[in-house]
Amino acid sequence: MRSFLDYLIYMCAFCVIGVGALGAWEAVSEQPRALISPGGEGDPRAVIPSPNIGKMTILLMGADERPQFGDKGRSDTMILLFVSQRTKKAALLSIPRDLRVHIPGHGRDKINAAYAYGGVELARDTIEQELGVHIDAYAKADFQGFVEVVDQLGGVTVEVPDVEGRGRGMNYDDNADGLHVHLKPGLQTLNGEQAIGFVRYRKGDSDFKRSERQQQFLKAMAEQKLKLSNIVDLARVVPKAFGAVETDIGLRKAGELAQVLRDIRSDSLLMTSFQDYLHDVNTGIYYVEISAGGVSAVLGEIERHLSSMPDEVNLVDVLNGSGAAGVAATVGSALSSEGFEINDTGNATSFDHARTQIYYPDDGIMAARRVQRVLGTGDLVKVDEQQPYPQDRLTIVTGEDIDTEALGG
Repeated sequence: MRSFLDYLIYMCAFCVIGVGALGAWEAVSEQPRALISPGGEGDPRAVIPSPNIGKMTILLMGADERPQFGDKGRSDTMILLFVSQRTKKAALLSIPRDLRVHIPGHGRDKINAAYAYGGVELARDTIEQELGVHIDAYAKADFQGFVEVVDQLGGVTVEVPDVEGRGRGMNYDDNADGLHVHLKPGLQTLNGEQAIGFVRYRKGDSDFKRSERQQQFLKAMAEQKLKLSNIVDLARVVPKAFGAVETDIGLRKAGELAQVLRDIRSDSLLMTSFQDYLHDVNTGIYYVEISAGGVSAVLGEIERHLSSMPDEVNLVDVLNGSGAAGVAATVGSALSSEGFEINDTGNATSFDHARTQIYYPDDGIMAARRVQRVLGTGDLVKVDEQQPYPQDRLTIVTGEDIDTEALGG
């Protein structure tokens, strides 16, 4: 399974370039140690500590700055990166730039205006206020740096869709922004300038289609370029990547983050958005707003993803086998806080169980042992034809040995 490291440089396009640089740096640290003076300043072991980030939320931004006009610009791309060290999972949440929000000190406006009014800090404050999340750090991309990174990697081959129809492909010119997109449909290798147009274009469709193209580019770059076998190319890209990002992630925390991201697999990365919860607002200016319950639904999806353990049976049924009031709910709550998904709670066929039984399927032994550690008790029993329990989950029959007070009940 490909490591999440393979996907990092892609994020240059949508402001994840800072994390991409860290991933590339970590890849370089895997070079033969003979090339490094042990314990010296160049030894990654001397500067990269053991990770201790817990959960971390990073605001990733790309701004359409136009310094030649003295214009700070608006944030062209905003993504929240959520990382869990414990479960080795990550999530990317795209924030629509046309989202109408309350910007502190400036009233109602599009969320991408926050950057123009007050830079990264106001953008961060606005997102925290609107979504109710705490942002630990930020990384802001320089799109020209992305162009140079793609060029140094030799371009990326993608299938360009015929967005405008009749073989016209994708065409857009913004002289003020210096963005010129002219791509014919079909499979082709994009250089840096073409790639930035591919991921920023939205004239013929929408932000959501643009997000799909960004994901398409991500997969293509990962499969073609970003492998540890390309260590020389990645090493050459690192200086450009570092020069193209502004971040408040310190060196120590960056090293910890790089190590955690290295261990996150591609199938442990959730990509999501508010698309299913948005509605248009007609005020003469195009806005979108999030429907009631949309924020909690999406953030809940992210939290469940980050909390669940990969590569393990994660679904659990809890049955009360002792007759003690509320014990199944207490056990379920304790396991849920440790990342398990509680499918059902109820009563066992009898209340005469002195010892807790943890029934596990063929591939569930590791998960069963985790349950045993959480509960502080329990006998492990493998499900077979003699046991009337499902093979796709753990089944816990609680006994008199459960200490509900220790579990927070």
